[in-house]
Amino acid sequence: MTCWKWFGGLLKEAGVEITDKNKDSVDALIHQYIGEQSSYGHCSSDWKVVRKEIKSNQKMKTELIEKLKALS
Repeated sequence: MTCWKWFGGLLKEAGVEITDKNKDSVDALIHQYIGEQSSYGHCSSDWKVVRKEIKSNQKMKTELIEKLKALS
């Protein structure tokens, strides 16, 4: 199972529909974003925790949505 499935609401808000063509790119972008944030001490590297942190932190949510939109 790929971890981005937990980010369904964010993907919808970003207007990103997962397809066979883009799922690897979406997965890589979310992994990269989570890795960057956890290395800066902004959030955990635990995906269950991160999802809740991003959902409650408008700045992080907006950043990730903008990055996802750029994939389209």
